[in-house]
Amino acid sequence: MSALELVSIFKEHRQFAVLASFGFAFLYIEEAWASYVFWSHRPLQEAIILIGVIGVVALGGYLASFLFPPALVSATWNYPRPWGVFVQVTSWSYVIVVCVNVIIYGLMLYLTQFALAASYLLLRDVYIYAVFGMFFFHGLLLYVRYMQYLYTMPDFVQPIKVISISFGMGIVALIAAAFLFLLDLYHFEHASADIQPMVGLHLYVRALYAMTLAIAAWVWHFRWIADH
Repeated sequence: MSALELVSIFKEHRQFAVLASFGFAFLYIEEAWASYVFWSHRPLQEAIILIGVIGVVALGGYLASFLFPPALVSATWNYPRPWGVFVQVTSWSYVIVVCVNVIIYGLMLYLTQFALAASYLLLRDVYIYAVFGMFFFHGLLLYVRYMQYLYTMPDFVQPIKVISISFGMGIVALIAAAFLFLLDLYHFEHASADIQPMVGLHLYVRALYAMTLAIAAWVWHFRWIADH
């Protein structure tokens, strides 16, 4: 099968790409605002501009990670199986996500005036966001695209296997979320009393919002899988 025959599959799910990108943009905006509150001494107006820039970079970067790699597919992509084409497109998406997060990390360090505490705490958070975007959102999209291709095969009848994989991914995501929540809880309990309320607000809002994004993405993928 020519790689170009798969282009129609890559052109689908644009609504998911757009909504996921906006979801990530707000996640980074919240992180940037919290960083300003905790570490920055910049004027509020300047901080708002920088936070807006971070949101625009996140939105544009994640949109590009979803929509640009499929445009790279060409007849020169020779793979023995279609899976290679799907993985290649997803690999380019991963590269874009990594680059976008490096830029965002630099902007957040600038926002916080390169505070030492901000440098390693933001590195942890931005790293987690990047992994979240690559392996959960782009991973789910890869899975859905490949399943869409397999469903066109006349002898593909393995619904139990498909459902098991979907539930397995959901369980892994829940375990990872529980671990990160416990880590945030540890930081909340060890924060100084004067900033503990703001730390708690930031951590709980972020955790609930990120979990909502993950649940929405998983439900989207499972609904698509079940509908086919």
